Amino acid sequence: MIPIMESERKSIFLGHDKERKWISVISLVIGVILLVMKFYAYHITGSQSIFSDALESIVNIIAGIVTLIVIVIAAKPADEDHPYGHGKVESMAASFEGGAITLAGLLIILKACEVFYKGIIIKELDIGLLIVVLTGAANGVMGYIIRQRGIRLHSEALQSSGIHLMTDALTSIGVLVSLLLVKITGLMMIDPIIAIVFGFMLCLSGVKILVRSGNVLLDGHDKETLQLIADLFEKNYVPGVIDIHFTRVIRSGNFHHIDCHMVIPEFWSVAEEHLFCEKFENNFVKNYPVEAELRIHSDPCRRVYCENCELKDCPIRERAFVKRMPLNNLDEVTSPKESR
Repeated sequence: MIPIMESERKSIFLGHDKERKWISVISLVIGVILLVMKFYAYHITGSQSIFSDALESIVNIIAGIVTLIVIVIAAKPADEDHPYGHGKVESMAASFEGGAITLAGLLIILKACEVFYKGIIIKELDIGLLIVVLTGAANGVMGYIIRQRGIRLHSEALQSSGIHLMTDALTSIGVLVSLLLVKITGLMMIDPIIAIVFGFMLCLSGVKILVRSGNVLLDGHDKETLQLIADLFEKNYVPGVIDIHFTRVIRSGNFHHIDCHMVIPEFWSVAEEHLFCEKFENNFVKNYPVEAELRIHSDPCRRVYCENCELKDCPIRERAFVKRMPLNNLDEVTSPKESR
């Protein structure tokens, strides 16, 4: 594993910030175009399911504007009032988007129920079908790309936007099926029924985003992130690292604050312990995929790890070295207690 120079890392992260902004701008522009197309389709057809799809696109536009603003704020460096940076605002935006999606789903259900009882006449189905296919395909492709970029850039805002757009594409598939069934059977009531079904699906998607973003805001455990940290602990292992436990991470947008407890030889002086931990922290951070800091709390070995410590020339060793404990065991690395 080749360490990355600090200047290169800063350049990379600056490029990530620019990429997040451009993705947000492009997503917003395309979203406006698709919104106009969907409302045109609703205007000429009168389809309630197309209306539900168009209403969701309004949420896409609002969420896109919020995401763009949030990404600009999240890119600001840490300051005196925000020592961990401004990244948490991304999770706040994701919570807003989840709430907006849930609200849109409820409005769709209410409107469809009203239409179901009052009746509906759908016309110009061929044009409506064509527009639904085009907008659905565009949302699906764009949503997948944005979500993948969000995962790679560790952006909660982009991931939530991507999930939302992919859900929008699924809604368009439902609308397409609805209009085809209406065209084939002539039963107009199929249209509001399908709209109600996808209104419930929207509500479920919104709640999932709310749960995910809420977990980040509450600094809940993210197994994928923690496993990445544990794997890097193992890759950066050097003799003297006897055990690592009680690992925690605060995710603040694309900045992660990580702390852990490390068991080290008890005969080391404070100066030796400090230099050793500092070097380990620096090597770890150089290979972490986003901006991060690692803070180590050192624990003495208490002479109970001799069989797992391969440090040579140990003056206090009581038993011969047998086998080293791997540092990438997630349960051990996150446990609040030492292995012994």
